[in-house]
Amino acid sequence: MPRFEYAFIVNAPLDRVWAFHDDPTALPKVMTGPVKMHIHHVDRPLRPGSRILMTMQIGPIRRRWNVRLREREAPHFFTDEQIEGEGPFRRWRHAHLFEAIDAQCTRVIDRLEYELPFGVIGKIGAALFGTLIMRGMFASRARATRRWLEATTPNAVLPTDAEPQAK
Repeated sequence: MPRFEYAFIVNAPLDRVWAFHDDPTALPKVMTGPVKMHIHHVDRPLRPGSRILMTMQIGPIRRRWNVRLREREAPHFFTDEQIEGEGPFRRWRHAHLFEAIDAQCTRVIDRLEYELPFGVIGKIGAALFGTLIMRGMFASRARATRRWLEATTPNAVLPTDAEPQAK
């Protein structure tokens, strides 16, 4: 199964970075590229077993995507996994890790294991383009995450449809 890892640094303390990522409704805020996410339901409180029901959209194509929270240790990591048969991937497991570099800086690490659908064609596509597509998508997420967390004061609350200005 293909694996992918992407890491970036945010100039924000660990507790703010964790709080932002621990809220599944923040996902649409960081999906600023061609892939859009729409959150429909989140089982709360978040704990292992909680389901997140969403739709992934690429242009006019929409695909239901349901994941289950598998592991969660605040403020260090959580792992979600696509519920079998309920998403765009044959398999998807995403570990989100957070490491304090110092009091004001956090490293975010995304580790993925995924398998595209379509059998042999999906495996060829993943081998040829998987890393390139994932790198672009996660670079876009990193930029958006920095805009949200670095451009706001710790107590600021932004409207859910607002896009903060980059520094």
